[in-house]
Amino acid sequence: MFKRKNLEASLDGLEIGATGPRRLQFVVRADGRNVTVKLSADEARWLASALEYWAAESEAIAAVRRID
Repeated sequence: MFKRKNLEASLDGLEIGATGPRRLQFVVRADGRNVTVKLSADEARWLASALEYWAAESEAIAAVRRID
């Protein structure tokens, strides 16, 4: 099997914009490479909703203290 390297990206340099009617794309840079994600308006709404839900729920998670 081939060992795959996980690329890491940040929001630094994130590009986002419309590419046409009801079309959106964003570009992230990961380890010197560009990754383009193209979305329909419905997909963008779903992603925004999922991120909003995750953010709200993650704030409610209490830190778990490990007991050794």
